[in-house]
Amino acid sequence: MNRHVTSLPIANHLKSKLIKNGVESINELKNLKPTDLIKDFGISKNEVFEIYETLDLFQASKPISVYDLLQIEQKLEFICTFSPAFDKLLGGGVPIGKITELCGAAGAGKTQVCMQLCVNVQIPETFGGRNAKAIFIDTEGSFTSNRIIEIVKSTQNLLVDRFNLTNREELIKHNFTVEKVLQNIYYYRCSDHVQLLACFNNVKVLIEKQPSIKLVIIDSLAYPFRFVDFKDSNLLTMKTNILNNMMTIAYQLITKFNLAILITNQMTTRITRDSVSNVSSSNLVPALGETWAHSANLRILLSWRNSKRQACVCKSSYLPDMSCFYKITERGIEDESDNLEDYDKEKQFYDGAESSKFQIKRKKFDD
Repeated sequence: MNRHVTSLPIANHLKSKLIKNGVESINELKNLKPTDLIKDFGISKNEVFEIYETLDLFQASKPISVYDLLQIEQKLEFICTFSPAFDKLLGGGVPIGKITELCGAAGAGKTQVCMQLCVNVQIPETFGGRNAKAIFIDTEGSFTSNRIIEIVKSTQNLLVDRFNLTNREELIKHNFTVEKVLQNIYYYRCSDHVQLLACFNNVKVLIEKQPSIKLVIIDSLAYPFRFVDFKDSNLLTMKTNILNNMMTIAYQLITKFNLAILITNQMTTRITRDSVSNVSSSNLVPALGETWAHSANLRILLSWRNSKRQACVCKSSYLPDMSCFYKITERGIEDESDNLEDYDKEKQFYDGAESSKFQIKRKKFDD
């Protein structure tokens, strides 16, 4: 039902501005960008957030039976990482239709995992991939095209080896070439939180035009907020509104287009004081606070243990608490030797392959 904007529980002066500019229905309002309201309608940023938060309340989804929900969950698809241990930790890979968060200190490998997935999501369906495209939103400036080229070439070698191809001609036939992979990654560079929000709204428009996009990456979400002094309560409210607005868009995207959203987060120091001994202690925790901690469906912590990279499940409603070791080489994400004894020599990597009978032999690489 196309309701009139006067039915929205927002301030009267905002309703007047909308109507004055020819926006009378909720559908017309939904088709506008937040930047349009700010530039053309003379509405402040905080008021725009208020309008869109209220608008979300009128977009409640229709109920489905739990049986239908079970059918959806059983059809859950994944994007593999090429590390059997890492994929097992994730329940099969990075899940499509959910928001996954990678937390970790600098150098833990968050960006490397992201770039690997930008390549893997494009693997042809014949070889068990999604044959899709990716969006990479870079806030730190860590993305490098040369590293993508290196990963693509290594991935081609892996596919040739695991599917017993005589050469790369079969991959070229399916358009899995370096040039094509680079063309299928849409790159955004954002330097602050304002650009990040505007970019995320543009992403929504791009995906509507390119529904073959199945992976959206933000690397990292916390970085643009690190240079803003949030001691001012108004700025802190703005930060919360931006994060809430982005998550609203994110859930709309995964619901409408069935894609995966991967967000990286930095670590920050939390200082606590014991009320009895009055002794202070500090520990590293994911940034952006407790409210944000409930936004993602799956939170994975990347860290170092005994000079090895370790991934741990921190939050999930469907995965057990577990961890694994992994390593990053010139070929991308691979198993650490400590994990190899936990897996059979033969392992099927791609549940979605055209020929599900393929049993792909894992090859241990030497650094």
